Amino acid sequence: MDMMTGKAIAEPPEEYGDEVLNANWLPPQPEAAVQLQEVEHAPDEPVIDVESFLAAVYRYQE
Repeated sequence: MDMMTGKAIAEPPEEYGDEVLNANWLPPQPEAAVQLQEVEHAPDEPVIDVESFLAAVYRYQE
């Protein structure tokens, strides 16, 4: 024990072996290739009247 600091003097812990350090290791996985894909566009959505929607929300809160 170090009498000035009160800390115990101990040997450093032994190092972990490769079995422990690589326990959760997975081999390299191929990355997904980024490619352009065609997508179907959704039909135009109906126009929503924001003012009437908010008025209905506020009306139901009362």
